[in-house]
Amino acid sequence: MSRFLKLMSILAIVALIAVPAFAEVQNVKVSGDIDSKMITRNDYDFNNYTSGTNADSDTWFMSTARVQIDADLTDNVSTCVRLLNERDWNQEAVADGSGNTNIALDLASVKMKEMFYAPLTLTIGRQNLRFGNGLVVGDPDSNDRSIGTSIAAEDFSVRKAFDAVRATFDYNPLVLDIVMAKITAGTVGSSKNDDDTDLYGINAAYKFDKYNSEAEAYMFAKNTRAANVESDKIYTYGVRGSLEPISKLVVDGELAVQRGDYRLGGVSIDRSAWAADLGAAYAIDYKWSPKVAARYVYRSGQKTPPGQAVDTDAAAGVTYKAWDTSFEDQTHGIVANQIFDGNNDGVDSNSSIINVMASAVPVQDLTVALDYYYFMLAQKWDTTVTTTRDGLQIRGNKNLGQEVDFSLGYDYTEDVKLGLTAGFFMPGKTFLTDNNDRASTVVANVKVAF
Repeated sequence: MSRFLKLMSILAIVALIAVPAFAEVQNVKVSGDIDSKMITRNDYDFNNYTSGTNADSDTWFMSTARVQIDADLTDNVSTCVRLLNERDWNQEAVADGSGNTNIALDLASVKMKEMFYAPLTLTIGRQNLRFGNGLVVGDPDSNDRSIGTSIAAEDFSVRKAFDAVRATFDYNPLVLDIVMAKITAGTVGSSKNDDDTDLYGINAAYKFDKYNSEAEAYMFAKNTRAANVESDKIYTYGVRGSLEPISKLVVDGELAVQRGDYRLGGVSIDRSAWAADLGAAYAIDYKWSPKVAARYVYRSGQKTPPGQAVDTDAAAGVTYKAWDTSFEDQTHGIVANQIFDGNNDGVDSNSSIINVMASAVPVQDLTVALDYYYFMLAQKWDTTVTTTRDGLQIRGNKNLGQEVDFSLGYDYTEDVKLGLTAGFFMPGKTFLTDNNDRASTVVANVKVAF
């Protein structure tokens, strides 16, 4: 009997040693969504040929699926993990990794509240970062591109997460955020090449007691290096504010400047660019819940057209004035947003945009919205250097074009939403007759959230 008790005691001790240690979980939440789209795009090269190499009309389907797990642990500690798949239909993952049925790690972070100091919350890992209206920080590869995914419509990617460390100091009504994000890690290993892109910044937000108003001030630094050589350095300083001076009227504005260095072929010149957003929105007290809004957007620009190998202004040593899109997360027209998607390209950079919007709920659960955009170049492209902008024939004129977007949204249930959006871009006098046909897109989608 004593031998049996000894044996049981030894087994109990071994079992206790072998049991892994787990954090105590107080609450676990599982959520996610599935969004399926049908997309039709026509004449994104502004040329409506229907056959041959210039044919560019296509219809395809894509799906986005996300599953998120949030866990609250002890001592003000919580974690968040989200898995993501974005794929065009009938596109399977293959050995070389070019397919898109693979599962990506979208979010993976730990949040520690009151860490060392009551107002301090520290968030470490892959997380969403967005400040203000997304002018400077909102998407690590900007909202019209998606690095690391193989979907055709990259502007519809929902990948927004940064690998970052974020310290939040909550001194209500003042909230101070300090962030450091690794945008690209370059070569990781023993090569010792300093070829990373990093983001550093601080954002201070304050909410006032009157007029439902708030204000923000920020400074962000983007530092890019290649093979131990500093290739680009951008410092962005800005302020943003909004208020409701009378009931249901909200006005807002943002102003930002960029300084630093712009490098071209090993030559560094001074950078001096600026951006401004001004807007107002009014909700009318009527049974259809109508809303109207107007917005003006400005981004400074440069003379040399995008896609050219030589920037004559930069080569001459003058100040570089094109606004750097950095990590913006804004959409100005669903067609123009994707076609003019780079620095100095006419929408997110080198632009002067007027936007007017109206929406209403004519019947229960149905929302109808209409957006109109008028696009001008802040700085017209120099056609003495070349007559093309990324392959499109251009002339020296600031009139980039106009766009009309129409959308319908229907809440089928609390969990299921149906949508239909159509956008039409009409090229302006910037483009010659060989490249001035209308471009369009139509998107129908079903989204289920759980």
